[in-house]
Amino acid sequence: MVGANVLFYFFSIFLVISAAIVVFSQHPIFSLLFLVLSFLTSSFILFLLECEFLALLFVLVYVGAIAVLFLFAIMMLEFKLHNLAKTLTKYIPAGIFFGIFSFFPLFQQVSNQFRTNFHSDSFYFNKYTNWLDLIDATTDVVVYGQILYSYFVLQFLFAGLILLVVLIGVVYLTNNWNNQKVTDQAIFKQLSRTFKLNKL
Repeated sequence: MVGANVLFYFFSIFLVISAAIVVFSQHPIFSLLFLVLSFLTSSFILFLLECEFLALLFVLVYVGAIAVLFLFAIMMLEFKLHNLAKTLTKYIPAGIFFGIFSFFPLFQQVSNQFRTNFHSDSFYFNKYTNWLDLIDATTDVVVYGQILYSYFVLQFLFAGLILLVVLIGVVYLTNNWNNQKVTDQAIFKQLSRTFKLNKL
């Protein structure tokens, strides 16, 4: 329990630091990279809280799709970062004020929930069946997999078929099948036109 608390506090502090770098970084690529790092850290926290499905969902959806898409979009575009530092300093006092008043109640609630009780070991000397350990042996990923592939297998296959049709439709719409005429350069006409213009 003590090791889990140490890991939880370590990843929580790391998440707060990476989120602060996302907010206060002046370069958009660096802020997006630390946003990906904050998503990964939050997925580790969800793993510690035994929410494996949500942790994998964070990694697959946010890190694998949205953040990478934003990264390529930012790298392809040009950003003007001249007046960013001037506009950023206006919101620093308000951000510090609201951050302090929101951080202390959150820290108090987390410390109350994850406080180590040294007298809890006395319960394990009693010989009884701990049903919570038996329930906790099955992860939520196994439960979701059993439900999806047994009771909702047709709906799951239909969802995959819809995604495949959407992917084929996007590829078909991006390709311009009607206007695929290859235009050749008429070099003689271009040279004669420029010669006439220069002559005039």
